[in-house]
Amino acid sequence: MASLSTDDPVDDPYAYWKRNFLLLILDSTVFMTAVSLSDVSILSVFLVKATGSTFLAGVFQMVRVTVFFIPQLLSINVGGKPYKKRIFVKWTMVGRCCLLIAVLATFLARDLHLIVLSFFLSFALFPLFDGFTVVPWLEYVVKSIPPPKRGTFFGLSQGLGAAGMIASGFLITLILNAPHLIFPQNYGTLVLVEAILMLTGVGFLLYLREAPDAATTDDTRLLDLLKGIPRIIREDEMVRRLILIQLLFSCYSVSTPFYALFAVTQLGVNEGQVGFFIVYQMAGRLVASFPWAHLCNKGHNKQLLQSTGLLMLASLLLALVAGASYAADAPGASLLIPLMFFLYGAAFSGMFLAVNNYVLGISDRQQRPILLGTMNALYVVTSILPVLGGIIIAYLPYELLFVTSIVPVAGSLFLASRLRQTLD
Repeated sequence: MASLSTDDPVDDPYAYWKRNFLLLILDSTVFMTAVSLSDVSILSVFLVKATGSTFLAGVFQMVRVTVFFIPQLLSINVGGKPYKKRIFVKWTMVGRCCLLIAVLATFLARDLHLIVLSFFLSFALFPLFDGFTVVPWLEYVVKSIPPPKRGTFFGLSQGLGAAGMIASGFLITLILNAPHLIFPQNYGTLVLVEAILMLTGVGFLLYLREAPDAATTDDTRLLDLLKGIPRIIREDEMVRRLILIQLLFSCYSVSTPFYALFAVTQLGVNEGQVGFFIVYQMAGRLVASFPWAHLCNKGHNKQLLQSTGLLMLASLLLALVAGASYAADAPGASLLIPLMFFLYGAAFSGMFLAVNNYVLGISDRQQRPILLGTMNALYVVTSILPVLGGIIIAYLPYELLFVTSIVPVAGSLFLASRLRQTLD
């Protein structure tokens, strides 16, 4: 029998779910492994070393976040489109190729300022185009994978991706300590490996199959959909509460981009050990992926939100006491940094699953992309927080930086306690 094309109409919307389940997990694993090579902790150290400015490091992270989430708000009209694969694959290919700008500049240019500019350009264009993939990708997951398998899918994606990130952490340490790779070529090599892995993942996406959604007569313009968002927020108490929880929880980003810099500049950790920070962080994601997947499959998103909030709060509290513990050479002080990153990694992956699964459970085909785009675009509001963090540590103690995150994260925990335990 001839193989079905990606445009073949079939009666069962999940006809290709096993094939797509595997291919999506393969790409997610490669993607997460690759993106950890340019983790905010890594690039913050690179920028501070290249420019001496913590403020610029904060601006860099703000740009990455802003350009990633704004396109998600511009993608909310995909709900009525019968095919989603062709949308996110197109933007994926363009975005991942943009990483080559930093690679070429690092190895061909001699001017450090030009190399820094190329990093800004690559890591602004890559998340910009990648942002256009998020909503159609999530829509594709919803239409391609049965609901009882989605928690398993997200959990397995997080778990395998975290395993790949652990491996990349050792690779980061190896490359940054390589005697034949001087600064900034060592950081350029990290981006080169990232680009190779990213483009390999595109191959998996090209083999995905898609059963088209039923035709819809809804031709609402994007502008009209955007205008309707305030009404949705005003009329839906659950959405309002989720938005506030997400905004408060996101205040962790005042501090966490500077975890590695804190360890290197304040605690005396060798820069070459930064790769191990990624290992600790991804070990947290790996270990947590299994209970997170179980909670998602059961619909216990309130419990997941509370658990991730508690872990993030614990990570920030550990950062708060780490300076004093290292200064006093307290017993067990050396364990604080690994545990801090471990808890941060576990909490970060859990919040992504909890919020998105709530949205998937309370919306239909037409409203779902609108809510997904709206919730994710809210991160633009908090994208300025790393800049605030950079300003704080330029003039004030790190302890104040961590307190600035602890208070709102604790507030998000209080609000999460008032959510329903399960979705209707």
